Amino acid sequence: MGEKYRQRSIIEIMNEILSTIRDYYDSEYVYYIEKDDEDILTIYEWCAENVPWQRDRLKMLDADQLPKWIKQEITDTREEDYSIFSPLSDGEVAILAAVGVHRGGCDLSLMRAVIPYISQSIALQKVQKQQEYLSYHDDLTGLLNRNSFVAYLSDSEQDKLKSVGVVSLDINGLKDFNKEFGREYGDEVVIRVGEVLEEYFRGAMVFRMTGDEYQVIMENVSYEDFMKNVHGVHKKLDNISLGLVSMGYAWEKVDINVGRLAGRAENMMQEEKQKYYKHLKKGHHEPIIKEDLLEDIRQGNFIVCFVPKMDVTTEEVVGAEAIVRYHHKDLGIMNPGKYITLLEETKLSHYLDMYVFEQVCKTLRHWETEDMPMLPVSVNFSETTLVQEGIIEKMMSLVEEYHVSCEYLEVELSESYVSMSQGMLAETSDKIRKGNIRVTLDHFGAKDSSFSILSMMEFDGLKLDRSLITNIVGNKRSQITARAVIDMCRQLGVHVTAAGVETQDQLNVVKELGCDYAQGTLFNKPITIDTFEVRYMKG
Repeated sequence: MGEKYRQRSIIEIMNEILSTIRDYYDSEYVYYIEKDDEDILTIYEWCAENVPWQRDRLKMLDADQLPKWIKQEITDTREEDYSIFSPLSDGEVAILAAVGVHRGGCDLSLMRAVIPYISQSIALQKVQKQQEYLSYHDDLTGLLNRNSFVAYLSDSEQDKLKSVGVVSLDINGLKDFNKEFGREYGDEVVIRVGEVLEEYFRGAMVFRMTGDEYQVIMENVSYEDFMKNVHGVHKKLDNISLGLVSMGYAWEKVDINVGRLAGRAENMMQEEKQKYYKHLKKGHHEPIIKEDLLEDIRQGNFIVCFVPKMDVTTEEVVGAEAIVRYHHKDLGIMNPGKYITLLEETKLSHYLDMYVFEQVCKTLRHWETEDMPMLPVSVNFSETTLVQEGIIEKMMSLVEEYHVSCEYLEVELSESYVSMSQGMLAETSDKIRKGNIRVTLDHFGAKDSSFSILSMMEFDGLKLDRSLITNIVGNKRSQITARAVIDMCRQLGVHVTAAGVETQDQLNVVKELGCDYAQGTLFNKPITIDTFEVRYMKG
């Protein structure tokens, strides 16, 4: 594009306007400033010849040290400083000032005429820069995007390169992440993968090509250094994400063609990805999972999520239930029913239960040390865990290790345990409550529930089973049953939570029946602890 049609920069525009104002008022300085109540956000300056610049000094001054013309509009043209104010959005204000005026009696009409033009020009420039940035960058990760990749292939002088390494990487099962944990967690995975690529391929170009695919181009790198980075990325992602990525790579130093290299790297990545999908075929799960379960528990390769518990009246969060999700390095996100059954069969359930309990203790300690709001968190235990000798002592040992206030810990015991009698369940509850840990009776209202347990067992809360809540709208029998349980719990001084609340109608019914709390997809799916903290505890 010729010079005649070149778009002028905002600096050029501002210099022309401010110099015109300086000449008109014969002033030493002319400033355009955008500020809020506390800080100067934008400042442009034009000064007379041989007059020192003051822009940086003004930006450093405290609010009480700022000159009069910044603090208030001056309309008396006999003053040596003229300034006018114009409101912007979000409580900000624009200031146009001529300072050190040597031509007295000038009115302010010129300044009043140009200040809207300046504000609009700056705003337009910001929008244009943002649009240009988004055209070549991914808005989620800040990485370069496919447009940048295409532009690189078109504009780069590849014949001058000494060597090039290319990496193609894909996140396996990203849709499953979004479905299981919510898009926010899926976004966290996308961002984290991008951060790891930037960490290991410093100075390289990292592109997010699609939702789950990345490309890396590293120029003038030796084969040894390139492969060191490739292996480093693979190891790091294996450790933090259970091997959720497929990766391919290629390197050349002769007859370099980046497009061809990218194709080779992508083909290798696709071969890796086929292994992932092959393992997902029915019948391939069980032996693979059994082999990896204990090691993955030891390595902490299980994702602890929180299900928020909400007050039915205020719809504010009052606590959380800890659950666990498993993303196998080859098989992707596993159905809880599949791996929990295998854990029970292989007598490994207590390892996972205690892992989750420890993560909750760590979280509660973190909240306390960081002076965050404290909320009670409940943990589920399998019956195979609860019948183990010394399990209560192990729980209390973790409580002491992390200095957890027991008032924020709850254990959920299920009346649906197969091998535990009501007497055994009541005894287990007593042992836990003696450690000052609260107990909630879970899954009440399921198929085999009995009201007799309410008179036998000491507990602090009761959770109505989702099977009861599913049919509670317009079902008199379900409502009568729920009301009877709620009334009994109220007399016992026990709070009641409705599980599996998915619609506003269900919430309205359980609220009318007298439920205290509710959980379910109406409020949120299971979310990671970090997401829970951001959403419910940090403002």
